[in-house]
Amino acid sequence: MIRRFAVVAVVLLASSWPVAASAQAQPQGRARDQVVLSGDVIVARGTVVHEVVVFSGSATVAGVVEGDVVVVRGPVTVTGQVGGDVIALHGPIHLLATAQVGGDVRAGGALVTAQGAQVGGTVQRDVGFTLSGPVGVLGAVLVSAAMGVSILVGGLLILLLAPRGADRAADAARSAPLPSAGWGLLVAIVVPIAAIALAASILGLPFALALLLGLGLIWFIGLAMATFVLGRLIVRPPKSRVGALFAGWGIGAVIGLVPFLDVVWWTLGAVFGIGAILVATWRVRSGHEPPARADRGGRHRADRRVPDAPVEVPEVVAAQDATADAPASED
Repeated sequence: MIRRFAVVAVVLLASSWPVAASAQAQPQGRARDQVVLSGDVIVARGTVVHEVVVFSGSATVAGVVEGDVVVVRGPVTVTGQVGGDVIALHGPIHLLATAQVGGDVRAGGALVTAQGAQVGGTVQRDVGFTLSGPVGVLGAVLVSAAMGVSILVGGLLILLLAPRGADRAADAARSAPLPSAGWGLLVAIVVPIAAIALAASILGLPFALALLLGLGLIWFIGLAMATFVLGRLIVRPPKSRVGALFAGWGIGAVIGLVPFLDVVWWTLGAVFGIGAILVATWRVRSGHEPPARADRGGRHRADRRVPDAPVEVPEVVAAQDATADAPASED
């Protein structure tokens, strides 16, 4: 497992190089790294290098490699000396009779070892290089945690910038769930198709990229809104909006820890949230917004509100009051 971590670390480190490391100047007397994205690396006899990393190509070692030799896709041939490991993630490894390897030899494909080759570690062939077991579980937990934090921050920003808009979207999701789901699904289908259509032409390619990037932002906003809508089912108005957000976020965080259900929630929740925003926007623009609910008055509840029209006093009561106020006649 530790060796696999080392392979991943080397590959990630190598991917940060803008060009092949063999083209970079190195101080005299120091072994250089050979990092190639696509091509072949040949360490000639009498040559000393530090590390060899090839993403797509081959590696042939006839000289000396002080560290590891890692090839992501392609073959490895060793006739010289390697101080570390020799790893081919997707390809064969050939060790000739003069090969000397100080570490392990692991091939994702075939492994041919000639008589006389020396290997200081283990030798394995047809190895599946995957991040499984505890590493896979940890990765899933980290992804869920990152999504949970992002959704919470996004929801708080929505409540800070557009609190009444969040309330309208929650009302739309509650009163019109089917239109909300339908419009959200329509956006999820039409926008990618439109982006692909724009990408077919050179002039439309920038607009297609902008549309796809905007779709990611819309998806994130929809998921944050769906979290608030879910919380409003538990924390009803006029109670705190933030409390409703945290209630929905807690439920979504638990769902995010369950495999397969997390993807379903992140997908369908975002679609429903986008649809609720669209329905709420259409209601405001067209003037079809439903009347305010009686329980949304905050501290001024419905029974405490001042009537809009003056209260008319019944005529019977007015007549009695006039009789009572009149002075008594003298007998």
